Amino acid sequence: MASIYPTEGLDYILGVIPKGGSNPGTLYLGLFTSQTASTVPANTAVLATATGVTETAYTAYARQALTAATWGALAAGTGNGRKTTYPQITFPTVGASPGGNINGFFIASAASAGICLYYANFDDVTAITPATNDIIRVTPTMEYRG
Repeated sequence: MASIYPTEGLDYILGVIPKGGSNPGTLYLGLFTSQTASTVPANTAVLATATGVTETAYTAYARQALTAATWGALAAGTGNGRKTTYPQITFPTVGASPGGNINGFFIASAASAGICLYYANFDDVTAITPATNDIIRVTPTMEYRG
């Protein structure tokens, strides 16, 4: 599984710590169709302008809210990393226009456009090929590696 904190996400995080910015109470989980099942957008990708990343657009799709208080306990991650996991999220049922393969998820600052804080592929490095009436469930995890 590949993952990255893009430049816009790192800038956002550094605006909160150490610069004393506002900690968001809600973030948003989205799905991307660009890249491949084992690659993520580049650090230069900009979510709001769709530069370097394409968000899925199947009929009925919507980003899902992630409230700060619901994230799980901090735990050991890869190597010297640390991670936190959110309970499984269910996206709206895929409508009549399934669109292309879904290669991973992202965590953003807003319900539309916004800043991407984190991109990741799915743990099993397998794309989702949505079909009409499919239900997509994702268990988001964010990890910092040391």
